[in-house]
Amino acid sequence: MDVILLTGIISSTKRLYRPWGPYQLAWYLRKNGYEVQVIDFLHQLDKAKVLELIAKFVKPETKVLGWNAMFMPHGEEKWWVKAVCEELIPELRRRYPQLMFVTGGAASHDVNRMYRNRRVFDYFFYGHAEDSLLAFCNHVYRGKQLPLTEMVLGNRVIRETAVMSDLDRKFDIRECDHFWHDRDNIQPGESLPIEMGRGCIFKCKFCRYPYIGKSKDDFKRRIDLVAQELAYNYEKWGVRNYYMLEDTFNDSNDKIEAFADVSRQLPFRLQFAAYLRPDLIWAHPGQADKLREAGLISGFLGVESLGRESSHLIGKDWSGKHAKEWLPHLYHNIWNKEITFRTSLIVGIPPDTRDDLVSTHQWAVDNGLPNWKWHLLNINRDQNGAWVSEFDRNADQYGFGWYTENGVTLWKTSYMTWREGKNLQGELETLSKPYQKQDCWGLIERGTFGYDLQQDRDALIVNIDKEEAAERRKRFLNQYVEGLMGLPS
Repeated sequence: MDVILLTGIISSTKRLYRPWGPYQLAWYLRKNGYEVQVIDFLHQLDKAKVLELIAKFVKPETKVLGWNAMFMPHGEEKWWVKAVCEELIPELRRRYPQLMFVTGGAASHDVNRMYRNRRVFDYFFYGHAEDSLLAFCNHVYRGKQLPLTEMVLGNRVIRETAVMSDLDRKFDIRECDHFWHDRDNIQPGESLPIEMGRGCIFKCKFCRYPYIGKSKDDFKRRIDLVAQELAYNYEKWGVRNYYMLEDTFNDSNDKIEAFADVSRQLPFRLQFAAYLRPDLIWAHPGQADKLREAGLISGFLGVESLGRESSHLIGKDWSGKHAKEWLPHLYHNIWNKEITFRTSLIVGIPPDTRDDLVSTHQWAVDNGLPNWKWHLLNINRDQNGAWVSEFDRNADQYGFGWYTENGVTLWKTSYMTWREGKNLQGELETLSKPYQKQDCWGLIERGTFGYDLQQDRDALIVNIDKEEAAERRKRFLNQYVEGLMGLPS
């Protein structure tokens, strides 16, 4: 085995879904001649089991071990990051001195800030890493030139944009012919992520995602390659349910029509969840029906605020003008409650006040929306991460100032501080809990455990049989571990 990639989710969650990044990198490295093993669900395995699984695959020729920093937990939940970085990785260094330890993922810069000066990892990868990790492995195993590195907080960082002069060709999402591998240990009927494209045609002020402001056809995967993967997954493992990975799935009517054509030709009923812009559904009559035909069962709607001024500030004027009246109409009348969705809302956008956001909560309750989720506005003065937002770059131009709490620099406005926003977010989440139905990623995930999603979409989360759900998760996890142990070393 040449490369081992470790992954999981944040510490406190009981969820079991596969982060896309490590599997995409494993596929790309295999395509270029490397043997790779992904070990998943670390957050649900004890240290002894993780060490046992790693020991199965580490051989004398193994030189690279990576950890996917997918999310950065906050507060007390950081114990899990510490368990990986202060217990697991040091133990692996003692056992396998030949290994180089690397990390990447959305939270890699946050991990860098916690563990400066090469205290844990030999290299950090910022951004999409198909090319950069391949070039790094070519350096380690084949004597090629090391990609251009830079020092950030005392750690060696290889960015997506680094010079990689020895690569013959670069990864192109448009030609991505990804297939899951037998070594990925997919379980029968499991819900899986699939990538349709990258980037977003919009450029919201708070957004740090890459490739924002693109044109509709930039970074769009060929539809025949998507169809090929869907058919293969069904034939191989009976996969019917998908997490659609694209920042704005409904940015093009032509794309939705093409995907609906693919869906109609499949020998099974496709069901998926996706990130959607509600203003585009509103602006294009018939798009809601096309999404239904394509197999949409739940969406993530980035509304963020119902306030006119706050919506305008972030670049989502539609939300402040039309969301209040139209979203209930979409759910109850256009989709007839057959498609559920999560309404994403942000605490902290000026000039939204506490009263404004409590009023938004009551609006969601009064209109019987299926699900809404509150997120705390995130602004970072640190400009060294993989990606930065417009708010990060120019916070003062949008009414943000700074204050220090326990040695940490946090945002503030004339309407609330970060701490007040954090407390309000918790209050709003508590208030909304009795009304939340299964939605989006959580709904699709339950397909992994054999639940009927058509029935599940109407279930209140508070009424779900948690013991039965825990037993199903346990059974799935045990089957996954047994499958890994049964793979050839």
